[in-house]
Amino acid sequence: MVEIIGLGTMIALVWLIAWSMAGESESEKRRMISALRDNTATTSHQRTRHAA
Repeated sequence: MVEIIGLGTMIALVWLIAWSMAGESESEKRRMISALRDNTATTSHQRTRHAA
């Protein structure tokens, strides 16, 4: 019984971490797109440096 509860908890934690990281990735993409739209005069070198 304890093993089942532990396994269920571990699966839930891994799922929560994956879900959280996916959300951060999407927000980072939106932030980058927004920054590129706002900075249309920026050179590609500056964008590459900013992305790194």
